[in-house]
Amino acid sequence: MMDGFRVRGRLAAALIAAPSLLVTPAFAAGTQLAQDGPVRLMPRRDLSNPVPQSQPSQPSQPSQETAPAAPAGQQEETPSLPQIQVKDLGSVDPEAVGTLDEASGGFNANMWLGTPRSTIERLIGSVPAEIRSPVMRGLAERLLLTAAAMPPADQAASGKKARSILSLRVERLQAMGLVDAARALIEASPTRARDPEIVRLYVENLLLSNDLGGTCAETKRDAANLSSHFWQRVTIFCQLLAGDNDGAQFGANVLAEDPDANDKTFLTIVDMMEQKRPARLDSLPSPTALELAMLRSMNAPLPADVVDKAPPPILRAIGISPNADLDLRLHAAERAALVGAIDVKRLSQIYMSIEFSKNELNNALSTAEKNWTPRGRALLYRAARMQTVPTAQAAVIQKAFQLGQRDGHLLLLVRLYRDILKKIPVSADLAWFAGDAAKGLLALGERDAARPWVTLLRERELRDEDARKSRDQLWALAIMAGDDRYRVDDTESMSAWLNVLRDEEPDLAYDRAGLALVLMQAIGIQVPANYWQTLLQPPHRSPVMVPPPAYLPALAEAVRGGRLGESVLISILALGPDGTLGADATLLHDVIAALRSNGLESDSRSLALEAAFVNGL
Repeated sequence: MMDGFRVRGRLAAALIAAPSLLVTPAFAAGTQLAQDGPVRLMPRRDLSNPVPQSQPSQPSQPSQETAPAAPAGQQEETPSLPQIQVKDLGSVDPEAVGTLDEASGGFNANMWLGTPRSTIERLIGSVPAEIRSPVMRGLAERLLLTAAAMPPADQAASGKKARSILSLRVERLQAMGLVDAARALIEASPTRARDPEIVRLYVENLLLSNDLGGTCAETKRDAANLSSHFWQRVTIFCQLLAGDNDGAQFGANVLAEDPDANDKTFLTIVDMMEQKRPARLDSLPSPTALELAMLRSMNAPLPADVVDKAPPPILRAIGISPNADLDLRLHAAERAALVGAIDVKRLSQIYMSIEFSKNELNNALSTAEKNWTPRGRALLYRAARMQTVPTAQAAVIQKAFQLGQRDGHLLLLVRLYRDILKKIPVSADLAWFAGDAAKGLLALGERDAARPWVTLLRERELRDEDARKSRDQLWALAIMAGDDRYRVDDTESMSAWLNVLRDEEPDLAYDRAGLALVLMQAIGIQVPANYWQTLLQPPHRSPVMVPPPAYLPALAEAVRGGRLGESVLISILALGPDGTLGADATLLHDVIAALRSNGLESDSRSLALEAAFVNGL
């Protein structure tokens, strides 16, 4: 470090001087909206175009804008219509805003009816940042983005002002790596300029998006915020970007004198920026959005351990960052994709940007098997995209699925290859691939796309033993997907299916079969009573994930009371970060049945298919 940063004077009592600064347009608009007039629950839209301005990552339809409440005031009588009165409807809770409503893919506006506000706060704040189940992650995103009425705050609960539920929703979205969705929710808020926590989250969002101009503009707007360490650090960064090294040095000295803020990593990066010396840090195991943005502004390389403990939004930022090593980007992007912080379309683009030698592409199957890393998975995907012969394409996909089954990447890879899989023409030459294709498509809910592959297996089952086994193996998954050519009361087919399970993994066969029947029952399929008796084997200990004891009774009570939001939240927390993988059969049944009872039929079926697929069915 330069001496100016090494020798820190006793400036602990000093304050960073900050002039009065302009409010940026986005937050100025928010301040105007937060006056005494009606509060919008959904974002303002262009009346010439029914599509909402802020569109979430979920597929949506044109939303219905919530009608604004009548302005407060005394009752007024209209002479021509004396029977009509305009009454004060009270203020609308600004925390009820959202970017989704029921018409655009969200939940009902009354989903919190009957749930105490304190419970909502506690449960929303506990939503996992990493959710490996695509179905549960989708439910969490929809829940956090839905515009819904909130129960009033308990003013007597504490003299201290509680954190807003809106800021909790934004924070959880951002923690999940859903940066665009979080920003859309912030921009929908009429009070975003007055909530310090939302302002801080907004600046973090800008840092994660590498919007440095927006970051510095927002940092200048409120001098009072500069008393916190976060704002002091961001201010120093912005001073360095503006060439104000003296101001940055003064601020760094102040932080160095504060034992609670003396962050050596941050000060090291400050010195690097001041000296225009983008050296590689030896280690950065827990990077922040600010640190990443500072390093990126210098095009400084990132250390190898930067992804080891990184949360989803940081993984996302590294995965799309041009200053990260290619292997590091791949590693970060894959981990981000596993928890939904990067979608499979973006991951496929990153895969396709990797350069491979002609020899690697010509020997993709053997090379990937020996080196089953992010680069190996990118190699197989690139090879599958380049192939024009369906047989060769199918061989690559089959290899990817086989290798993905070993290390927990299977569901991600099936989603990644969905479009390629759907375009492969069904032919007798691909009978050896029909079982894998049908299973993957059924797990994704692509029943119609899977149907020709199942037909191919049925046509060949009499003369091809492998085709017959593949057809038998699909029995449970096909029934859950709604293929009417498989029947739950077909005892012969059920026995053949169980035999295939026993042949493949005898130690797990009865557990998997029992799970399949439980999942069928959860989505409303009547399972014949004698099937349960067939599966009765000596009990044994099995390592499965179960939630704390209170969760399932609380879920049952929420369902009984028709409390949709509470039911979905408890379901998300009960399954936890790992989702359906390795979850207890009873837990899966209760969660799937709860979704179905709340009218979420499609989600319950999708969750059952996902659970069956990731658990070896």
